[in-house]
Amino acid sequence: MKYTLILPIVIFVLALAIFPLIFSIYMSLSKWNPATQHLKFIAFKNFIDMFNDPRFIHAFKLSFAYVGTVICIELVLGIIIANLLQREIAGKNFLRVAYMLPMLLSPVAISYAWKMILDYKRGPLNYFLGWLGIAPIEWLGKGDTAFWSLVMVDVWQWTPFMIFTILAAFESIPEELLEAAVVDGASHARVFFEITLPTALPIIITVILLRTIDAFKVFDTVYILTGGGPGTATETLNFYIYLKGFRAFNLGYGTAMSWFQLIIIIIMFTYFMKFMRKTGAMR
Repeated sequence: MKYTLILPIVIFVLALAIFPLIFSIYMSLSKWNPATQHLKFIAFKNFIDMFNDPRFIHAFKLSFAYVGTVICIELVLGIIIANLLQREIAGKNFLRVAYMLPMLLSPVAISYAWKMILDYKRGPLNYFLGWLGIAPIEWLGKGDTAFWSLVMVDVWQWTPFMIFTILAAFESIPEELLEAAVVDGASHARVFFEITLPTALPIIITVILLRTIDAFKVFDTVYILTGGGPGTATETLNFYIYLKGFRAFNLGYGTAMSWFQLIIIIIMFTYFMKFMRKTGAMR
């Protein structure tokens, strides 16, 4: 009788969490025929096909390049700006609110706004560059510039998240600790690199992990700004999974790629956490 009361919770968890998880594993080992709605078990063929698919390998490498680039830029900017906002500067409160605005906006709205800004013929960015004597740039029309345009939009939107989290970590450090170091003759640079930064490191690592997970899931920006192009120049893994799963209706292959991406991220984070514990940055 006592287990009857928890039965609805068990059914809820099984229906919404366990069953979809198990079904997605089965689907990754199957081939779905959209005409007959039939799932045919093909074991690990989808996973084997991935390594013979040059577009998958390209998308996989591009995703890591994209995530590594945006995280490094956002982290450096976040630390520098958080350090500046920690000081008593004019307009400090206004700047805190202003920096917050980009991450409050919808990624879809931001992507369409940037698409207009980066337009080759009518975009305001090329218009203002023209004032400086710089020729118009095909921001979204060439492979290299399209990749950096995606990076620019991500940095613009998500650097504030880094800033506010790191700023909160900096401000949680006891003032007495910093004042004692200054009284002992330590320079501001030494206080920052030997006290502030190491003390805030656990929170900085956490925010890096959160942003890395989020950056791997990028889709809206790629879909609206470049559509994965030109060619496959900005075709990230998430976008390629969408193309194979929902444009080509190869759901088994798309699910297999999703699982492969998840496993790689889990392995990467596990080694990263072990490394940080080994260096003493985390307990």
